[in-house]
Amino acid sequence: MQTRTERIQKDIETLAQFTSTPGKGVTRSSYSKEDTMAKDYLTGEMKKIGLEIYEDGFGTLFGRREGTMKDAPVVMLGSHYDSVVNGGAFDGVAGSVSALEVMRVLTEEGFVNDYPLELILMNAEEGATFGPSTGVSNSRAMLGTMTQRELETVKNRFGQTKLEAMAEYGLKPDLKAAIRKPGSIKNFLELHIEQGPVLERENIEIGLIRYLAGIGRYTIRFHGATADSTVPMDSRKDALVAAASFITEFDRQIKALGPDVTGMVGKLDVTPNSNQFVPEYVEGKIEIRTFSRECIEKTNFKELITAILNAVSAEYGIRTELEEITRINYPNPTGPSVMCAENVARMEAICEELGYSHVIINNGTGHDSMIMTDFCDTNMIYVPSNRGGVSHCPEEWTEYASIKKGADVLLHLVMDLSKNK
Repeated sequence: MQTRTERIQKDIETLAQFTSTPGKGVTRSSYSKEDTMAKDYLTGEMKKIGLEIYEDGFGTLFGRREGTMKDAPVVMLGSHYDSVVNGGAFDGVAGSVSALEVMRVLTEEGFVNDYPLELILMNAEEGATFGPSTGVSNSRAMLGTMTQRELETVKNRFGQTKLEAMAEYGLKPDLKAAIRKPGSIKNFLELHIEQGPVLERENIEIGLIRYLAGIGRYTIRFHGATADSTVPMDSRKDALVAAASFITEFDRQIKALGPDVTGMVGKLDVTPNSNQFVPEYVEGKIEIRTFSRECIEKTNFKELITAILNAVSAEYGIRTELEEITRINYPNPTGPSVMCAENVARMEAICEELGYSHVIINNGTGHDSMIMTDFCDTNMIYVPSNRGGVSHCPEEWTEYASIKKGADVLLHLVMDLSKNK
């Protein structure tokens, strides 16, 4: 059995039309008019193949195909269909459409699955919509880690809280009803574009994920005093010099922790940003990535950062602040999300059988799969991001033939996992 490229292309090109920024990339924010249009299209396609369609208490869309084992846990496959502002046509959508195409093929071929199959189509993955650490909402709702406080406090670019945006969308969320019972999902499978250059650069068709790195994010602030550039050096309270001292020491201490963690200050805002005045204020953003659970068990990163800030404050006579950018109900940083190793081996065998080149990739941005690893056996498939690996922009591109190959791997994995052996 194989998926069909032309149907994958049609779905992706159709969904790309549901954007609030025509000609400037795809903008399909959660709970928007464009979200509704995409959901209606996907619902219509599921109806054509006779799936049982329903939404959970968070508005997540599902299409169920019963198996011979009626009360068995489900094999769930899919991704998200929302986008960032001025994003691309493939992020999330490639995985949603591939899962839809898998369900089409299974229906057309009369495949008999023992475990029930559920297509999941999520509309609130992108954290950019409501701010950092507010994404992967649908999966968090299923696990019960989404909170009413988040719904009532975080806001989108229009000033709406999640709750207000949902109400305008026609949804009254029921967080308790959205929670999945332990053991109710056998597998969670997600195909995604790589959002990086490795597969394209190495001319490899399929990326198989063993783990996704954990993430920690913090905001640091340095409050000095503005002064003219003629002020003597020994009387200055230069916030930028203090920030530079922090960055140097932070870099040294992160390196000393070994290869299981990386960290950087990747963004600085300086006030006044002028060659004529001593900087009075600097705000920086820290990002930490973790590659083992042990590294977050042995190191308290908040204490590490605080100690460096305190030392800088004392040395330069300025005030510093630390703010955590953390997902409610989750540690900061999180540990890596480990995929099901047995199924990685299965997919390697499937790639060999289909003649698709493949490689293990252990990088990438956040996905719903990273949340689902805490609940059930989870696996991800990457397909190449062409044109240099760029993503979250209008230039984002993946060849349709490449998505088809990833969908074929997904198809054969679903066939395997849905059988009671």
